[in-house]
Amino acid sequence: MYLYVVLCFLGLISHTNAAKLSFERNKQSLDLVGFFWQITDIHYDGNYSISGVPTDMCHQSTSKLNNATKLGIYGDFLCDSPWQLVTSAIEGMRANNAEPDFIIWTGDSIPHVNNSELDRTEVFKIIGNVTRKLAEVFPNISIFPVLGNHDPYPANQMPAGTSDGYYGGILKKSQWENILDSDQQRQFNNGGYYSFHIQSNLRLLALNTNLYYQLDTLVKDMEDPAGQLAWFEKQLIDCRLKNEKAYVISHVPPGAFERLAGISWFYPQFNQQYLKIIADYSDIIIGQFYGHEHTDSFRLLIDQHDEAINTMFLSPAVTPWKSTLPGVGANNPSIRLYSYIKETGVVIDYKQYYLNLTEANSLHKADWKLEYQATEAFNIPDLSPTSLDRLSESFRDNDYMFNKYLVINTVGYDTNPQCNSTCKRNQICAIRHLNLDQYTDCISRRGDTTFRPVLTTHHHHGKPGRKPVPRYMFYIIGSMAGVILLLTILFAVFCFNRGKRQRVPFKYGRFAGPIN
Repeated sequence: MYLYVVLCFLGLISHTNAAKLSFERNKQSLDLVGFFWQITDIHYDGNYSISGVPTDMCHQSTSKLNNATKLGIYGDFLCDSPWQLVTSAIEGMRANNAEPDFIIWTGDSIPHVNNSELDRTEVFKIIGNVTRKLAEVFPNISIFPVLGNHDPYPANQMPAGTSDGYYGGILKKSQWENILDSDQQRQFNNGGYYSFHIQSNLRLLALNTNLYYQLDTLVKDMEDPAGQLAWFEKQLIDCRLKNEKAYVISHVPPGAFERLAGISWFYPQFNQQYLKIIADYSDIIIGQFYGHEHTDSFRLLIDQHDEAINTMFLSPAVTPWKSTLPGVGANNPSIRLYSYIKETGVVIDYKQYYLNLTEANSLHKADWKLEYQATEAFNIPDLSPTSLDRLSESFRDNDYMFNKYLVINTVGYDTNPQCNSTCKRNQICAIRHLNLDQYTDCISRRGDTTFRPVLTTHHHHGKPGRKPVPRYMFYIIGSMAGVILLLTILFAVFCFNRGKRQRVPFKYGRFAGPIN
């Protein structure tokens, strides 16, 4: 019996050493995981007033009176962001991760107001205010900004050249020269785009896709506004030659809007050219990050073999503003934290944080909470194109998962979404078909439930699989097993000695009473 106890003790030591080794390995793997924030569509409105009129962007008005109670200090769903909301969002980023590897800021800082209420000086000032706040809260963190379609003056009219001084003004007057290095500034001045090496094998390509926006009349008849498409492809060719991967960040995404049928963003010719570049270099591009829509969604690039080859992440807005587009609605303010493998750059997950605007205004306190974690909420192992493809296919038949996505789509603003078959079709078609012809074909085939273009072969991927057990769980389980084993050995020794003295067989020792 003593030999048995000794062997168990040696086994415990061995198990403890194995658990320690597992912990060290897990710690090393955690050290290889990086994090970065995305903040987008801030739409800061300096004229927001708690005494303002909600139907007039919460501005004070002499022609309209606010007879209701005071508006919330953090904003209103009919209006753009007050400074209190802007600062709380950036402070919320710091509260939830104060030391990210970098921050991507994907455009649209200017409010949804008439051009008559703005001028270029005011535009530079508004963007500059946000720049200073981000740099103040994250003084030692790289910040990578891009412009949104509301950021030029007039709105949506993004210039394709340097002659009018807009891009130089952003650098100097909006103080982007303080957050971009000299090489990035030189590139940016050519048309609002630039590149940067996040690490030796990972290049960030910051694009100005507002140059392809259908409301930009300045670029309508151009072949390649500001030479950006040629530059984009050249960068990707260079990445391939140097065995690098790339992130793409921009404001306006290609494809169509998932919440309103028939709405697309790019001019058709630019949509086609852009997607061709993405498809040709889908082995190089391992992450795409956009804003613009104010909703929480994603897009899949699907090739001619009906396989998902790339993913676009669409992060929701900080502004809670209710869109003027019919049926689109509002959203709770939000910020997003991505996690990625530093060695490869592969994005493995993200956490979506939000501000319950109604609660914040009621309590006069901004509490930025975790809304969801992508892999857990959608029950997928990772954020690969394959996993998100399976998720999008599950939306067709899995009402529970689709309804969860719909609530997430508005950042919890609409907790009881009503989405008929037409609404559902548009959501899925927009996610799966960035090609505008295929999208149009998808939404027009009412009797077909596959939501697939006619000229593709169907490969059923099934529903999302179970998420793999994280490594740290093995350490926890191993440690618990070690503790249980140690307690068992100690108890066994105690009972053996007690049983030997009392002449009670060991297997009954736990149940025997004292012997006098």
